[in-house]
Amino acid sequence: MSVPSRPDEPAASALTQLRAQLHTPRSAAREIAFPPIRNFVLDVMHEGRRKNIINLVMQADVDRIVSRLDELSANESARISLTCAVTNALLQALALHPQLNAYRLGRSRLVIFEDVDLSFTVEREVDGALLPIPCIVRAANRKSAAEIHAELQAAKTALMGAAGPMSALEKRFFLSPRWLRRIVWFFIRRDPYKFKQLAGTVGVTSMGMFARGAAVVQPITPMTLTLSIGAIENRMVMKDGVPASRAFIHLNLGADHDIIDGAPLMRFAESFRQCLENSGLPANP
Repeated sequence: MSVPSRPDEPAASALTQLRAQLHTPRSAAREIAFPPIRNFVLDVMHEGRRKNIINLVMQADVDRIVSRLDELSANESARISLTCAVTNALLQALALHPQLNAYRLGRSRLVIFEDVDLSFTVEREVDGALLPIPCIVRAANRKSAAEIHAELQAAKTALMGAAGPMSALEKRFFLSPRWLRRIVWFFIRRDPYKFKQLAGTVGVTSMGMFARGAAVVQPITPMTLTLSIGAIENRMVMKDGVPASRAFIHLNLGADHDIIDGAPLMRFAESFRQCLENSGLPANP
């Protein structure tokens, strides 16, 4: 016949286990300083969580663009990246749908900008670590794919805090205490003109291009429109009644639902797809 346990036995057992946990030695590890420049990433995510972002995952045939880029790769001065080629098509679609290049002003007004300021991130080595650094290409709708490519390449090597991807003022801002940055952001997010100056109008990220297969990122973003460029995969399709291998790219469009509804976003996505599949790159990109 079993003897019933005393009511205080479970508590005593838990206390014993707690003592054991507290005296357990720490796992082998090394501690490094948290890079303060990553405050840029933390601030972007904090502002992005304030937006009602909807995501549209899509694919597009980029076989013509890939072939054109292969032709250009033979000439170093004419070479451009796939990111810039896809961005070129995005800018063509935005010209047809300018209402996506906008921010809210208060509760009753919408500011639609004429210039598209594209917000990229480039990887830079900072204090021995690779970190994403903001790079804004101003008035990208007035520039060619080659010019955008040249700016992004320069941003990877230019001196930060001077003519590089982050100005001295921006660098000082992101290195400031969190409470101070929150106060500044409070005023910036209420002024679309200042927000455009600090963050741009349209975001572009190509994180998914480091993967293979069906891979695309859905970033946390404070922008009205953000394009996330994913991986490319080859698929067999029927072309003129004959099976053919074509290059398809995975894409995600993140949009602020406070400004953009589903139907306009779908129409924009279809225009973007047509620019990618039908137009390719101009003869002089």
